[in-house]
Amino acid sequence: MAEKQALSDEELQQKLKDMAPEWKVDKNEKGVPFIYRVHRAKEYLKGIDFVKEVAQEAEKENHHPDILIHYKRITVRYWTHTVSGVTLADVEMAQQIDPLFEKD
Repeated sequence: MAEKQALSDEELQQKLKDMAPEWKVDKNEKGVPFIYRVHRAKEYLKGIDFVKEVAQEAEKENHHPDILIHYKRITVRYWTHTVSGVTLADVEMAQQIDPLFEKD
């Protein structure tokens, strides 16, 4: 896993473009950036299965996202709390779990 240092806005945009172009950037209520992607499941329980798969990948790397479940709409958010920003490790995890978004 990559070193945990916050990427600058420019570095983050380039890394997402190169590695995980489906992911978007936003900021939380404290102004801390995070990356996110939304999965829309066809059925509620398929969405829960998706969450389990994401959790299993996160556990393998010991790098866990915030996961928000709104019925069949699941949002996965990555940022590194210890550096209050998005790191290369976050982008690498986004890239690693990207194929899960295409399943259903």
